[in-house]
Amino acid sequence: MATEHEQWFERGEIYALGALDGAELKDYQAHLDSHCPICEPYLRETRKTLNLLHRSLQPTMPPRAVKHRILQQIGDESAQAKWFPRRRQIIGTIAAGVIGMLLTGTYYHYRYERRHRVYSSVVELLRDPATRDYTLYGTGPTPAAKGRFLWNPSGEGHIFVSDLPSAPEGRMYAVWTIPQHSAPRYVGTVQTNPKGQGGLHIHAVRNELPIEIFAVTLEPHGTTSAPSGPMVLVSKPS
Repeated sequence: MATEHEQWFERGEIYALGALDGAELKDYQAHLDSHCPICEPYLRETRKTLNLLHRSLQPTMPPRAVKHRILQQIGDESAQAKWFPRRRQIIGTIAAGVIGMLLTGTYYHYRYERRHRVYSSVVELLRDPATRDYTLYGTGPTPAAKGRFLWNPSGEGHIFVSDLPSAPEGRMYAVWTIPQHSAPRYVGTVQTNPKGQGGLHIHAVRNELPIEIFAVTLEPHGTTSAPSGPMVLVSKPS
């Protein structure tokens, strides 16, 4: 959605990531100091979304071959920087960060491409004034669970969940949208990490009927036609 604030939206997203610098950083900070009624709330929402995304994406262990290539490349770069102290210091810092990332198993698919793709999709949802933010409440066997459901009438949405235990073997957490006076529609499966956090970006077929309830149920694997298991998260009727 194009507006006269497009450039400030883009800078705000980079600013929230801590990657804005130089003249653009000074310009954006000056713009914020003017108490822009559009950019201040947009920056808050962007930071909130980044925090939620960080908790919802799943880390994965890199293959040994990937570790070997990265460590070998770091060694080569360090050798080339032998007579350049400043460059050697920068490479050393990067090397320490990469090694630490590898050892803790937080090397993400395709060098953060998945994170960036999901982040961009959620930001676009937040930009659209038609998008609504629904709170999800724990119920049934998981009363302590919590969640948020961003939903756009176009059929695109994103669900964030927390304090939701991993699904038992052979079961899954099915996500449903329930239109007014209509049957529930399956829109995907959300998975959680050991901390009970997870997320799912949704691309569903547009429904002409407004969605009244958003819900998550615990189902046998493969259940997509209709919910049959206990409800674990649900929104209040809209």
